[in-house]
Amino acid sequence: MRIPPEPITHRVLYDGIQALNYSLAKELVGKSPAHGLAYLNQEREETKALRMGSLIHCAVLQPELLNEKFVTAPECDRRTKDGKATYEAFQSSLKPGMTVVSAEESAECHIIASAAKHALERMGVEFEMTEFMFTTDHCGVQLKCAIDGVGTDGYLWDLKSTDDCSPAAILKSIRAYRYNLQAYFYRLCFETAFERRVLGFRFLFVEKAPPYATAVVEIGPELMSYACSDFEKALQAYRECTTLGEWPAYGDEVQVIDIKPSASASTAITFA
Repeated sequence: MRIPPEPITHRVLYDGIQALNYSLAKELVGKSPAHGLAYLNQEREETKALRMGSLIHCAVLQPELLNEKFVTAPECDRRTKDGKATYEAFQSSLKPGMTVVSAEESAECHIIASAAKHALERMGVEFEMTEFMFTTDHCGVQLKCAIDGVGTDGYLWDLKSTDDCSPAAILKSIRAYRYNLQAYFYRLCFETAFERRVLGFRFLFVEKAPPYATAVVEIGPELMSYACSDFEKALQAYRECTTLGEWPAYGDEVQVIDIKPSASASTAITFA
């Protein structure tokens, strides 16, 4: 009987664990192992999009931690003596690990978060665990994942803010960002680690501008069949890359690219 893993409580600890996760898998199958290595080695710079995404997630999934993690900067003119003094006093009051957002960012994020929370309430969704991070082993490869929410409804959930929640736009996003791979990866990790079946994986998309529309999405079987294939390719590539210490790019061979791949054309990365 498998011993369930202990949850990882801090994101810094999670990020420091060397393992295959969805983001790395996406690079391995969507681009190349060399791009995967670049992803592993890149500096994680804070951007406005990441900052706001984190605030929205916290407001929806962990509202009790919102005031510990985020603080709104005072609106003052730092070019003036009084404004500079006000902001310096604000900075001296900050606790380690707090993220500073502007008043405009805070207001926008809370509107988006409110739309997401109302959508969950309408569906009667509650979570038994949120921001749930852990590692597990699959076929001798260590995997890690960070699940937004484990619902009491039997589903795993992921929250995404987007510009457009229409079916056509969501399908485009699924293909561009391989969200089907994310759904497959997270469900496999959870069921493997905890020997507990779930009913499925659902995404809650919420638009970032009026009318702040929402859409709950499950990915269909055909797209999920591609996700299964992508996962196996990523698993094999990661195992070989970490074993050999080699992270190749696209190779020097000529590739034939067409609307439909020919039987002789291959874009797979091979290892000597």
